[in-house]
Amino acid sequence: MEKLNIGIFTDTYFPQVNGVTYTIAAWKKKLEKYHNIYVYYPKSSYKPKKNEFPFRSVEFKFYKGYNIAFPKGITQKSRNLDIVHIHGLFTMAMAGVYVSGIFKLPRILTYHTPADDYIDYITRNPAIKKTLMKLYNFWEKKLLNSCDVVTAPSKQIKKRLIEKGVERDIIVLSNGIDLDFFKYTNPEEFKKKYNIVADKIIGFCGRFGYEKHLEDLIGIADEFDGLIIVAGKGPATQYYKKLARGKKNVKFLGFLSRRELLQFYSSLDLFIFPSIAETQGLVALEAMACGVPVVGANALALKDTIKHGRTGYLYQQGDTKDLLRKIDMAYKNREKFSKNALEYVKEHSLDRTIERLLEIYEDLVKDKR
Repeated sequence: MEKLNIGIFTDTYFPQVNGVTYTIAAWKKKLEKYHNIYVYYPKSSYKPKKNEFPFRSVEFKFYKGYNIAFPKGITQKSRNLDIVHIHGLFTMAMAGVYVSGIFKLPRILTYHTPADDYIDYITRNPAIKKTLMKLYNFWEKKLLNSCDVVTAPSKQIKKRLIEKGVERDIIVLSNGIDLDFFKYTNPEEFKKKYNIVADKIIGFCGRFGYEKHLEDLIGIADEFDGLIIVAGKGPATQYYKKLARGKKNVKFLGFLSRRELLQFYSSLDLFIFPSIAETQGLVALEAMACGVPVVGANALALKDTIKHGRTGYLYQQGDTKDLLRKIDMAYKNREKFSKNALEYVKEHSLDRTIERLLEIYEDLVKDKR
């Protein structure tokens, strides 16, 4: 296949740390072996690299760290593109739609975030929420139906989008994880640095948002006879730290580097994932790649990502008794689940994802011609 110029339009990029930014970075690194990749994103403190184009932005006051871009001059910087690939739903998505329309380019959208699940960050007023939800759902449906292809990271998300009226072709495409990087790493140095000493260790890492429901994990501390470690940061950090006051077996580690993250996973007996707003749950797959079974909420994409009774267990979010019961069951099956997880996670390898994505790009170009 000839070398294409592919434009990635995203509402979130470095230095913000989340599943979207890491997915884009991982895809970009792999795709550059085959095509020219250009990234268009909100300007921040991040210093752009080759073929990365920041646009003036302002911080979204309702969600710290998230910037809204104003892509003035996007036309001049996207004249050479062959495909528009959108990774967002807002202003940079609009820019992607505009560019693809002006230059008559095929466009694909990768769905990362069910933004309607985050409406409480903006308002808790029922009347305002209802209005905002209507406006958002109208826009989301219109945007997705305007694309040639939509990819969803899980079957549950595809089902949800169809129920919301998306009529375009939806391809289930895992975000993928780099199995050359994510694997068991001796955690002794990490444990020593953070003074992690316990016979039983469970934990969570990721962005600290209210939708992650870490109150479930913190809430079992008094009944769990081991150590609970949590790593990350986010808008709900202080809320969760306040909940954990006085609980000596809950340790907050702060933000970890990618290298430390490997050692974090490798320190765990079980990864606990109480979130109800995952489109895939990459951190669960990363933990599995390190041989760690996962106990997570029986909600949205985690129902796909966690193979109940095989790589871990699903529990009813908010039911701490159920969570404790599933943790106990997972400990009893830990060795078997660990082996299963290592085998299962191969289905989500980054190489498999990129291979499928290249096929999608090729089909888009052929259809357009």
